Amino acid sequence: MIVDRRTFLVKPGHEAEVVDLIKGAIEGNTPFTNSYRIYMPDIGAYGVIAVEWEYEDLQEMRAAWAAWEASPDIAQFWEQWYTLTERGGGGEIWQLAAQR
Repeated sequence: MIVDRRTFLVKPGHEAEVVDLIKGAIEGNTPFTNSYRIYMPDIGAYGVIAVEWEYEDLQEMRAAWAAWEASPDIAQFWEQWYTLTERGGGGEIWQLAAQR
């Protein structure tokens, strides 16, 4: 299993809107059925949202992203996204090494 973890910079006061936008995009992507987690800051870095998606392998991850990018609603998503977020953030892909 791999985890695709991304952080996004959010304009002040728009964290909840970004969470709703991300959640709607994930739930609307019918090919994606795996687990995901969205994190909002509690103590520490503000103006950041972190999202983690789980995939069996890199092939599955690439297919899910390709399906999402081919969505007919993608232009509307990006329009909303850029009004709520700042440039920056980061991405990491983690491979599961152990589990209990």
